[in-house]
Amino acid sequence: MFHKRSKIRPQVIKTSQNFEDYESMILQEEVKFTFREVVKATDDFHEKHCIGRGGFGRVYKAELESGQVVAVKRLNTNDSNDIPTINLQSFENEIRTLTTIRHRNIIRLYGFSSRRGCIFFLYEYLERGSLGKALYGVEGVTELGWPTRVKILQGLAHALSYLHHDCSPPIVHRDVTVNNVLLKQDFEPRLSDFGTARLLSIDSSNWTNIVGSLGYMAPELAYIMQVTDKCDVYSFGVVALEVMMGRHPGDMLESQLSTSSTSTNENTKLLLKDVLDQRLEPPANELAKAVVLVMSIALACIRTRPGLRPTMHFVSQKAHSLPCLPEPFGMLTIKKLSAL
Repeated sequence: MFHKRSKIRPQVIKTSQNFEDYESMILQEEVKFTFREVVKATDDFHEKHCIGRGGFGRVYKAELESGQVVAVKRLNTNDSNDIPTINLQSFENEIRTLTTIRHRNIIRLYGFSSRRGCIFFLYEYLERGSLGKALYGVEGVTELGWPTRVKILQGLAHALSYLHHDCSPPIVHRDVTVNNVLLKQDFEPRLSDFGTARLLSIDSSNWTNIVGSLGYMAPELAYIMQVTDKCDVYSFGVVALEVMMGRHPGDMLESQLSTSSTSTNENTKLLLKDVLDQRLEPPANELAKAVVLVMSIALACIRTRPGLRPTMHFVSQKAHSLPCLPEPFGMLTIKKLSAL
């Protein structure tokens, strides 16, 4: 078995100080393409093949000769001061762990390659792009109705529960945002970039600036630079609120942190129907119950104290049990939701 594996996987990475002039590839065993084909398909990563830019680099679309389409994320380790020196052996061990992940709501990481001072992550390509793009684009009104939004958040909850409770050791995502949730053609969600921040911070005890995205990071990170699964829970709550509200819930998060009784009272008196995305018709009947459930879970996830937040296992289980509404939907307040 070891002999067979050595033929499938290219050379093992030795511990090194950087990626300069070093080239290797770690792929899932069933992958049939090579990195050379990826380079050719993107014309050596020409700008015309770039489909996205983010805090961790650029993303390219590679249409291979076989017809398979692959997404490639490129990180330039030479030109960026934000990426620390990486212990390659630790890096390889982490990649091997991430390439074994199998979950319908987590994007497939095929492997990585290093070339000319750059690191390349190879992922499956998803047609609709990010949840953020869909939410704030035309699709947010025409195709992202309440049932679809609930379905997306249920899938995201399952993905995080799997990472936290079914992986050994547990994996903390660190950067759960609407831009790191990708959508298939049928709007089935795929959590992407799982582990990228964690991978890049291996053996770098003083590298604390990349532990998530502003607006999604748990408040405790301001004074304890230690990422736990409850940080992911908080980020999930922010994403859930954003999806249901159709905008980032900055004001609501700020009032959660505020010690002012005035701001707290103002927040709790808000009617749910006025907080939800006003581009859609208010939900009714069973759909109204589903929306109430998602919003009540989201509010529990953004509690200031990490110990008071639920686990993602609890969230993923509860996400399918519809509550009995204590009063008509149009009269429900944020305060009532917090008590459900």
